[in-house]
Amino acid sequence: MHLSTTLFVTITSVLLAFARSNSLINDVESPGKPKGEYIITFKSNNRPSCITHNPNVIYHYTIINGVAGRFTDDEIKELQASPDVEGVYEDHDDMISVNTHSEQDDPANTYSDKDKPVNTGIQRNATWGLARLSSKNKLTYTNITATNFTFYYNPIAGFNVDIYVVDSGVNINHTDFGGRAQWGTTFGAYPDRDDNGHGTMCAGLAAGTTYGVAKLANIIAVKVIGYNITKSRLRDIVYGLEWVQQQTRITDHPSVVNLSIGSKITYWPLDLAVINKFQLVNENIPVVVAAGNEAEDARQYSPAGLPEAITVAASNITDQETWWSNYGPAVDIFAGGENIVSTQTNSTTATTIDSGTSFSTAYVTGLVAILLASGKHPPAELKKSLIKFALHGVLTNVSQQTPNILATNGLLHKPLD
Repeated sequence: MHLSTTLFVTITSVLLAFARSNSLINDVESPGKPKGEYIITFKSNNRPSCITHNPNVIYHYTIINGVAGRFTDDEIKELQASPDVEGVYEDHDDMISVNTHSEQDDPANTYSDKDKPVNTGIQRNATWGLARLSSKNKLTYTNITATNFTFYYNPIAGFNVDIYVVDSGVNINHTDFGGRAQWGTTFGAYPDRDDNGHGTMCAGLAAGTTYGVAKLANIIAVKVIGYNITKSRLRDIVYGLEWVQQQTRITDHPSVVNLSIGSKITYWPLDLAVINKFQLVNENIPVVVAAGNEAEDARQYSPAGLPEAITVAASNITDQETWWSNYGPAVDIFAGGENIVSTQTNSTTATTIDSGTSFSTAYVTGLVAILLASGKHPPAELKKSLIKFALHGVLTNVSQQTPNILATNGLLHKPLD
Protein backbone atom coordinates (compact mmCIF):
# COMPACT_ATOMS: atom_id res chain seq x y z
CA MET A 1 0.00 0.00 0.00
CA HIS A 2 1.11 3.55 -0.56
CA LEU A 3 0.55 4.96 2.89
CA SER A 4 1.47 8.16 4.63
CA THR A 5 4.34 8.24 7.10
CA THR A 6 2.29 10.53 9.30
CA LEU A 7 -0.47 9.66 11.72
CA PHE A 8 -2.50 7.64 9.21
CA VAL A 9 -3.69 7.73 5.66
CA THR A 10 -6.57 10.14 5.76
CA ILE A 11 -7.93 13.10 4.00
CA THR A 12 -6.37 16.19 5.52
CA SER A 13 -8.41 18.28 7.92
CA VAL A 14 -11.61 19.65 6.56
CA LEU A 15 -12.58 23.12 7.62
CA LEU A 16 -16.25 22.64 6.88
CA ALA A 17 -18.43 21.73 9.84
CA PHE A 18 -21.83 20.58 8.65
CA ALA A 19 -24.43 20.25 11.38
CA ARG A 20 -26.32 16.96 11.58
CA SER A 21 -29.80 18.38 11.40
CA ASN A 22 -32.82 18.62 9.15
CA SER A 23 -32.34 22.32 8.56
CA LEU A 24 -30.93 23.88 5.40
CA ILE A 25 -27.14 24.06 5.27
CA ASN A 26 -26.29 27.54 4.01
CA ASP A 27 -22.52 27.54 4.51
CA VAL A 28 -21.12 25.53 1.62
CA GLU A 29 -17.89 27.39 1.03
CA SER A 30 -14.48 25.85 1.64
CA PRO A 31 -10.94 27.21 1.34
CA GLY A 32 -9.86 27.63 -2.26
CA LYS A 33 -11.92 27.65 -5.41
CA PRO A 34 -15.22 25.73 -5.04
CA LYS A 35 -15.31 22.54 -7.08
CA GLY A 36 -19.04 22.79 -7.68
CA GLU A 37 -19.77 19.20 -6.61
CA TYR A 38 -22.53 18.63 -4.07
CA ILE A 39 -24.99 16.19 -2.58
CA ILE A 40 -28.46 17.70 -2.27
CA THR A 41 -31.11 16.22 0.01
CA PHE A 42 -34.82 16.97 -0.27
CA LYS A 43 -37.77 17.15 2.11
CA SER A 44 -40.23 15.66 -0.39
CA ASN A 45 -40.40 14.38 -3.95
CA ASN A 46 -40.59 17.93 -5.32
CA ARG A 47 -37.48 19.03 -7.19
CA PRO A 48 -36.33 22.60 -7.97
CA SER A 49 -36.02 23.47 -11.65
CA CYS A 50 -32.22 23.30 -11.59
CA ILE A 51 -32.43 19.58 -10.72
CA THR A 52 -35.03 18.44 -13.23
CA HIS A 53 -33.37 17.23 -16.45
CA ASN A 54 -30.02 18.65 -15.35
CA PRO A 55 -27.31 16.74 -17.29
CA ASN A 56 -24.80 17.46 -14.53
CA VAL A 57 -26.70 15.36 -11.98
CA ILE A 58 -24.55 12.25 -11.54
CA TYR A 59 -26.64 10.14 -9.15
CA HIS A 60 -30.34 10.05 -8.34
CA TYR A 61 -30.41 8.21 -5.01
CA THR A 62 -33.13 6.02 -3.58
CA ILE A 63 -31.33 5.10 -0.35
CA ILE A 64 -31.54 8.80 0.53
CA ASN A 65 -33.95 11.38 -0.84
CA GLY A 66 -31.38 13.26 -2.83
CA VAL A 67 -29.03 13.65 -5.76
CA ALA A 68 -25.33 14.19 -6.38
CA GLY A 69 -23.86 16.30 -9.13
CA ARG A 70 -22.04 19.39 -10.30
CA PHE A 71 -23.79 22.70 -9.85
CA THR A 72 -23.02 26.32 -10.63
CA ASP A 73 -23.00 28.99 -7.94
CA ASP A 74 -26.34 30.29 -9.21
CA GLU A 75 -27.88 26.83 -9.00
CA ILE A 76 -26.61 26.42 -5.45
CA LYS A 77 -28.21 29.74 -4.50
CA GLU A 78 -31.48 28.52 -6.00
CA LEU A 79 -31.25 25.28 -4.06
CA GLN A 80 -30.47 27.07 -0.81
CA ALA A 81 -33.55 29.22 -1.27
CA SER A 82 -35.86 26.35 -2.14
CA PRO A 83 -38.37 25.22 0.51
CA ASP A 84 -38.11 21.69 -0.92
CA VAL A 85 -34.41 21.35 -0.11
CA GLU A 86 -33.35 19.83 3.19
CA GLY A 87 -29.60 20.29 2.85
CA VAL A 88 -26.77 21.30 0.52
CA TYR A 89 -23.51 19.45 1.16
CA GLU A 90 -20.29 20.10 -0.67
CA ASP A 91 -18.46 16.98 -1.90
CA HIS A 92 -14.84 17.87 -2.62
CA ASP A 93 -11.28 16.65 -2.25
CA ASP A 94 -9.97 15.70 1.18
CA MET A 95 -13.23 14.61 2.80
CA ILE A 96 -12.79 10.82 2.95
CA SER A 97 -10.71 9.05 5.56
CA VAL A 98 -9.27 5.58 5.13
CA ASN A 99 -8.83 4.35 8.67
CA THR A 100 -5.28 3.07 8.41
CA HIS A 101 -2.47 4.04 10.75
CA SER A 102 1.12 3.43 9.63
CA GLU A 103 4.36 4.11 11.42
CA GLN A 104 6.24 3.72 8.15
CA ASP A 105 5.75 2.86 4.50
CA ASP A 106 8.36 0.14 4.21
CA PRO A 107 8.42 -2.20 1.19
CA ALA A 108 9.69 -4.88 3.57
CA ASN A 109 6.24 -4.86 5.14
CA THR A 110 4.79 -6.41 1.97
CA TYR A 111 5.88 -9.97 1.36
CA SER A 112 4.75 -13.22 -0.21
CA ASP A 113 3.87 -16.16 1.98
CA LYS A 114 3.43 -19.86 1.34
CA ASP A 115 0.03 -21.45 1.37
CA LYS A 116 -0.80 -22.53 4.91
CA PRO A 117 -3.52 -25.14 5.39
CA VAL A 118 -6.12 -24.53 8.06
CA ASN A 119 -6.98 -27.35 10.43
CA THR A 120 -10.66 -27.98 11.10
CA GLY A 121 -11.72 -25.98 14.12
CA ILE A 122 -8.16 -25.26 15.29
CA GLN A 123 -5.83 -23.06 13.25
CA ARG A 124 -2.24 -23.22 14.47
CA ASN A 125 -0.81 -20.82 11.89
CA ALA A 126 -2.88 -17.83 12.90
CA THR A 127 -1.91 -14.20 13.45
CA TRP A 128 -2.19 -12.56 16.86
CA GLY A 129 -5.29 -10.63 15.81
CA LEU A 130 -7.17 -13.85 15.13
CA ALA A 131 -5.80 -15.63 18.20
CA ARG A 132 -7.02 -12.86 20.49
CA LEU A 133 -10.56 -13.43 19.24
CA SER A 134 -10.61 -16.92 20.77
CA SER A 135 -8.36 -16.42 23.80
CA LYS A 136 -9.75 -16.02 27.30
CA ASN A 137 -6.60 -14.28 28.52
CA LYS A 138 -4.00 -11.87 27.23
CA LEU A 139 -1.62 -13.46 24.72
CA THR A 140 1.65 -14.47 26.35
CA TYR A 141 3.57 -14.59 23.09
CA THR A 142 3.98 -11.11 21.65
CA ASN A 143 5.72 -11.50 18.30
CA ILE A 144 3.44 -9.23 16.31
CA THR A 145 4.34 -10.57 12.87
CA ALA A 146 4.33 -14.27 13.80
CA THR A 147 1.90 -16.65 12.15
CA ASN A 148 2.11 -19.47 14.67
CA PHE A 149 -0.60 -18.40 17.09
CA THR A 150 -3.59 -20.68 17.73
CA PHE A 151 -7.10 -19.68 16.71
CA TYR A 152 -10.21 -21.68 17.61
CA TYR A 153 -13.07 -21.20 15.18
CA ASN A 154 -16.30 -22.63 13.89
CA PRO A 155 -15.40 -24.60 10.72
CA ILE A 156 -18.60 -23.48 8.98
CA ALA A 157 -18.20 -19.87 10.07
CA GLY A 158 -20.00 -17.49 7.73
CA PHE A 159 -21.42 -20.13 5.38
CA ASN A 160 -23.89 -18.58 2.90
CA VAL A 161 -23.34 -15.08 4.29
CA ASP A 162 -22.39 -12.20 1.97
CA ILE A 163 -19.83 -9.67 3.17
CA TYR A 164 -19.93 -6.46 1.15
CA VAL A 165 -16.55 -4.74 1.35
CA VAL A 166 -17.33 -1.13 0.43
CA ASP A 167 -13.81 0.15 -0.12
CA SER A 168 -11.03 0.30 -2.73
CA GLY A 169 -11.98 -3.02 -4.30
CA VAL A 170 -10.72 -6.53 -3.56
CA ASN A 171 -8.09 -8.72 -5.19
CA ILE A 172 -10.72 -11.38 -5.86
CA ASN A 173 -8.16 -13.83 -7.29
CA HIS A 174 -6.14 -14.01 -4.10
CA THR A 175 -5.72 -17.64 -3.07
CA ASP A 176 -6.75 -16.92 0.52
CA PHE A 177 -10.30 -16.23 -0.66
CA GLY A 178 -10.65 -19.74 -2.10
CA GLY A 179 -12.89 -18.64 -4.95
CA ARG A 180 -15.40 -17.03 -2.57
CA ALA A 181 -14.67 -13.46 -3.66
CA GLN A 182 -16.40 -11.71 -6.54
CA TRP A 183 -16.39 -8.26 -8.07
CA GLY A 184 -19.65 -6.52 -7.34
CA THR A 185 -19.44 -3.10 -8.96
CA THR A 186 -17.45 0.12 -9.21
CA PHE A 187 -18.67 3.66 -8.60
CA GLY A 188 -16.40 6.45 -9.78
CA ALA A 189 -13.88 6.61 -12.61
CA TYR A 190 -11.76 3.78 -11.27
CA PRO A 191 -10.49 0.50 -12.73
CA ASP A 192 -12.28 -2.69 -11.71
CA ARG A 193 -9.44 -3.83 -9.47
CA ASP A 194 -7.98 -2.93 -6.10
CA ASP A 195 -5.25 -0.47 -7.00
CA ASN A 196 -4.88 0.68 -3.39
CA GLY A 197 -4.82 -2.49 -1.30
CA HIS A 198 -6.97 -1.31 1.59
CA GLY A 199 -10.07 -3.24 0.56
CA THR A 200 -8.15 -6.47 -0.05
CA MET A 201 -6.60 -6.30 3.41
CA CYS A 202 -10.00 -5.76 5.03
CA ALA A 203 -11.54 -8.61 3.03
CA GLY A 204 -8.78 -10.97 4.13
CA LEU A 205 -9.41 -10.22 7.81
CA ALA A 206 -13.15 -10.60 7.53
CA ALA A 207 -13.22 -13.82 5.52
CA GLY A 208 -9.82 -15.05 4.37
CA THR A 209 -9.05 -18.76 4.79
CA THR A 210 -5.80 -18.09 6.65
CA TYR A 211 -6.13 -14.52 7.88
CA GLY A 212 -9.88 -14.19 8.31
CA VAL A 213 -12.64 -14.84 10.82
CA ALA A 214 -15.60 -16.07 8.75
CA LYS A 215 -13.72 -18.54 6.58
CA LEU A 216 -16.68 -19.66 4.47
CA ALA A 217 -18.37 -16.30 3.90
CA ASN A 218 -18.71 -14.78 0.44
CA ILE A 219 -16.81 -11.56 -0.29
CA ILE A 220 -18.32 -8.98 -2.63
CA ALA A 221 -16.18 -6.05 -3.72
CA VAL A 222 -17.90 -2.67 -3.98
CA LYS A 223 -15.31 -0.17 -5.17
CA VAL A 224 -16.02 3.43 -4.18
CA ILE A 225 -12.50 4.85 -3.68
CA GLY A 226 -9.42 4.74 -5.84
CA TYR A 227 -5.66 4.64 -5.58
CA ASN A 228 -5.59 8.36 -4.80
CA ILE A 229 -7.93 8.59 -1.83
CA THR A 230 -7.77 12.38 -1.77
CA LYS A 231 -9.56 12.52 -5.13
CA SER A 232 -12.33 10.13 -4.13
CA ARG A 233 -15.86 11.32 -3.51
CA LEU A 234 -18.42 10.71 -0.79
CA ARG A 235 -21.17 10.56 -3.42
CA ASP A 236 -19.69 7.26 -4.64
CA ILE A 237 -19.74 5.78 -1.14
CA VAL A 238 -23.41 6.67 -0.75
CA TYR A 239 -24.25 5.13 -4.12
CA GLY A 240 -22.21 2.06 -3.25
CA LEU A 241 -24.34 1.57 -0.16
CA GLU A 242 -27.46 1.97 -2.29
CA TRP A 243 -26.19 -0.74 -4.64
CA VAL A 244 -25.62 -3.03 -1.66
CA GLN A 245 -29.18 -2.45 -0.54
CA GLN A 246 -30.50 -3.34 -4.00
CA GLN A 247 -28.38 -6.48 -4.21
CA THR A 248 -29.45 -7.78 -0.82
CA ARG A 249 -33.07 -7.42 -1.90
CA ILE A 250 -32.29 -9.58 -4.94
CA THR A 251 -30.26 -12.30 -3.22
CA ASP A 252 -32.09 -12.29 0.11
CA HIS A 253 -28.88 -13.64 1.66
CA PRO A 254 -27.87 -12.75 5.20
CA SER A 255 -25.46 -9.87 4.58
CA VAL A 256 -23.16 -7.46 6.37
CA VAL A 257 -21.40 -4.32 5.18
CA ASN A 258 -17.78 -3.63 6.07
CA LEU A 259 -17.24 0.13 5.89
CA SER A 260 -13.68 0.87 6.97
CA ILE A 261 -13.85 4.28 5.30
CA GLY A 262 -15.84 7.33 6.19
CA SER A 263 -15.98 11.09 6.43
CA LYS A 264 -13.49 13.21 8.35
CA ILE A 265 -16.47 15.27 9.51
CA THR A 266 -20.05 14.61 10.46
CA TYR A 267 -21.60 14.20 7.00
CA TRP A 268 -25.36 13.80 7.01
CA PRO A 269 -25.89 12.25 3.52
CA LEU A 270 -23.52 9.39 4.41
CA ASP A 271 -25.26 8.88 7.75
CA LEU A 272 -28.65 8.88 6.04
CA ALA A 273 -27.59 6.00 3.82
CA VAL A 274 -27.24 3.92 6.97
CA ILE A 275 -30.17 5.12 9.10
CA ASN A 276 -32.92 6.85 7.11
CA LYS A 277 -36.30 5.27 6.36
CA PHE A 278 -34.76 3.39 3.42
CA GLN A 279 -31.82 2.49 5.61
CA LEU A 280 -29.70 -0.63 5.38
CA VAL A 281 -30.13 -1.16 9.11
CA ASN A 282 -33.93 -1.12 8.77
CA GLU A 283 -33.63 -3.98 6.26
CA ASN A 284 -31.55 -6.06 8.68
CA ILE A 285 -28.27 -5.26 6.96
CA PRO A 286 -25.74 -4.49 9.71
CA VAL A 287 -23.07 -1.91 8.91
CA VAL A 288 -19.74 -2.31 10.72
CA VAL A 289 -17.71 0.91 10.70
CA ALA A 290 -14.29 2.09 11.81
CA ALA A 291 -14.05 4.46 14.75
CA GLY A 292 -11.16 6.30 13.07
CA ASN A 293 -7.50 6.90 13.83
CA GLU A 294 -7.28 10.52 14.89
CA ALA A 295 -7.19 9.89 18.68
CA GLU A 296 -10.41 11.90 18.88
CA ASP A 297 -14.02 11.37 19.87
CA ALA A 298 -15.63 9.08 17.28
CA ARG A 299 -18.88 11.04 17.55
CA GLN A 300 -17.26 13.71 15.38
CA TYR A 301 -17.07 11.39 12.36
CA SER A 302 -19.48 9.78 9.93
CA PRO A 303 -20.75 7.14 10.08
CA ALA A 304 -18.73 6.20 13.21
CA GLY A 305 -20.89 8.41 15.39
CA LEU A 306 -24.13 6.61 14.55
CA PRO A 307 -25.61 4.45 17.31
CA GLU A 308 -27.26 2.32 14.60
CA ALA A 309 -23.86 1.26 13.24
CA ILE A 310 -21.44 -1.13 14.92
CA THR A 311 -18.45 1.11 15.62
CA VAL A 312 -15.09 -0.55 16.23
CA ALA A 313 -11.96 0.82 17.93
CA ALA A 314 -8.46 -0.69 17.93
CA SER A 315 -6.45 -2.54 20.58
CA ASN A 316 -2.94 -3.98 20.42
CA ILE A 317 -1.30 -7.30 21.26
CA THR A 318 -0.80 -6.26 24.90
CA ASP A 319 -4.51 -5.50 25.35
CA GLN A 320 -4.17 -1.73 25.34
CA GLU A 321 -6.24 0.78 23.44
CA THR A 322 -3.91 2.01 20.72
CA TRP A 323 -2.84 5.60 21.20
CA TRP A 324 -4.21 6.63 17.81
CA SER A 325 -7.63 4.97 17.95
CA ASN A 326 -10.71 7.15 18.13
CA TYR A 327 -12.70 6.64 21.31
CA GLY A 328 -15.76 7.70 23.27
CA PRO A 329 -19.34 6.54 23.83
CA ALA A 330 -19.92 6.01 20.09
CA VAL A 331 -17.51 3.05 20.22
CA ASP A 332 -19.27 -0.29 20.66
CA ILE A 333 -16.37 -2.73 20.79
CA PHE A 334 -12.61 -3.18 20.33
CA ALA A 335 -10.64 -5.66 18.23
CA GLY A 336 -7.00 -6.04 17.30
CA GLY A 337 -5.86 -3.26 14.99
CA GLU A 338 -2.13 -2.75 15.44
CA ASN A 339 0.44 -4.62 13.35
CA ILE A 340 -2.10 -6.83 11.62
CA VAL A 341 -1.14 -9.30 8.88
CA SER A 342 -3.54 -9.88 6.00
CA THR A 343 -3.96 -10.31 2.25
CA GLN A 344 -2.66 -7.76 -0.20
CA THR A 345 -3.34 -6.79 -3.79
CA ASN A 346 0.11 -7.18 -5.38
CA SER A 347 -0.32 -10.85 -6.33
CA THR A 348 -2.54 -13.85 -5.68
CA THR A 349 -0.46 -14.80 -2.62
CA ALA A 350 0.77 -11.42 -1.35
CA THR A 351 0.34 -10.37 2.26
CA THR A 352 1.14 -7.23 4.21
CA ILE A 353 1.24 -5.87 7.75
CA ASP A 354 -0.52 -2.67 8.72
CA SER A 355 -2.42 -0.93 11.50
CA GLY A 356 -5.74 0.88 11.84
CA THR A 357 -9.30 0.71 13.05
CA SER A 358 -10.07 -0.36 9.48
CA PHE A 359 -8.71 -3.76 10.33
CA SER A 360 -10.35 -3.99 13.74
CA THR A 361 -13.57 -3.33 11.86
CA ALA A 362 -12.92 -6.16 9.42
CA TYR A 363 -12.42 -8.64 12.26
CA VAL A 364 -15.75 -7.64 13.78
CA THR A 365 -17.42 -7.86 10.36
CA GLY A 366 -16.29 -11.48 10.28
CA LEU A 367 -17.81 -12.06 13.73
CA VAL A 368 -21.10 -10.60 12.53
CA ALA A 369 -21.00 -12.93 9.52
CA ILE A 370 -20.67 -15.88 11.92
CA LEU A 371 -23.78 -14.74 13.77
CA LEU A 372 -25.65 -14.29 10.48
CA ALA A 373 -24.96 -17.87 9.39
CA SER A 374 -28.06 -18.89 11.33
CA GLY A 375 -30.16 -16.37 9.38
CA LYS A 376 -31.00 -12.69 9.35
CA HIS A 377 -31.19 -10.81 12.63
CA PRO A 378 -31.84 -7.14 13.45
CA PRO A 379 -28.53 -5.28 13.70
CA ALA A 380 -29.35 -4.19 17.25
CA GLU A 381 -29.61 -7.87 18.28
CA LEU A 382 -26.33 -8.66 16.53
CA LYS A 383 -24.64 -5.86 18.44
CA LYS A 384 -25.99 -7.24 21.71
CA SER A 385 -24.66 -10.69 20.84
CA LEU A 386 -21.21 -9.30 20.05
CA ILE A 387 -21.15 -7.57 23.42
CA LYS A 388 -22.45 -10.69 25.19
CA PHE A 389 -19.64 -12.87 23.79
CA ALA A 390 -16.99 -10.20 24.35
CA LEU A 391 -14.52 -9.86 27.19
CA HIS A 392 -15.32 -6.99 29.52
CA GLY A 393 -12.83 -4.89 31.46
CA VAL A 394 -9.65 -6.58 30.17
CA LEU A 395 -8.18 -3.64 28.24
CA THR A 396 -5.91 -1.00 29.72
CA ASN A 397 -5.36 2.66 28.82
CA VAL A 398 -8.98 2.89 27.68
CA SER A 399 -10.14 6.46 27.12
CA GLN A 400 -12.83 8.02 29.26
CA GLN A 401 -16.44 7.17 28.36
CA THR A 402 -15.25 4.38 26.06
CA PRO A 403 -16.70 0.88 26.61
CA ASN A 404 -13.99 -1.54 27.77
CA ILE A 405 -15.23 -4.38 25.58
CA LEU A 406 -12.95 -6.66 23.55
CA ALA A 407 -14.46 -8.73 20.74
CA THR A 408 -14.30 -12.54 20.73
CA ASN A 409 -15.94 -15.34 18.76
CA GLY A 410 -17.18 -17.00 21.93
CA LEU A 411 -14.86 -20.01 21.59
CA LEU A 412 -12.58 -18.94 24.40
CA HIS A 413 -9.55 -20.92 25.47
CA LYS A 414 -6.47 -20.15 27.46
CA PRO A 415 -3.69 -19.04 25.08
CA LEU A 416 -1.34 -21.81 24.05
CA ASP A 417 1.25 -19.51 22.50
